[in-house]
Amino acid sequence: MVTRLTLGTSLGLIAACGSNTDAADNTPVEPSRETRIKDLASDACDRYEECTGYGTGSNQTYASEAECEADFTNKAGTLWPEDKCGSGRINNSRYEMCTNAAKNVACGGGILDAITALSDCNAGQVCTDQPM
Repeated sequence: MVTRLTLGTSLGLIAACGSNTDAADNTPVEPSRETRIKDLASDACDRYEECTGYGTGSNQTYASEAECEADFTNKAGTLWPEDKCGSGRINNSRYEMCTNAAKNVACGGGILDAITALSDCNAGQVCTDQPM
């Protein structure tokens, strides 16, 4: 004997077995302070490589990508202390402004670019969101 399940029977069986009532959480996850620092360093050093290139020449600040990323990571970590910038407090649009300023500095920007970057990247400007 062949048993045929209709759509109604199938739905009835599914309902009888219970269903998952947990709604999917589609809330974007706020990147951590450490991730933001790493991403900023990576973006700035990618820009440095495009503009200057790594090496030991007189116009080259960094001999390697690792050296560049360590420097930018250290600078961002100093500008964004955990107590002011942890727990999801980095504002995305201000982070993007800071990243752009850091890219300008990385591409051989002068003193005005450095001052702009310090202004755009300090914790008072970037870490403005409420803690999560």
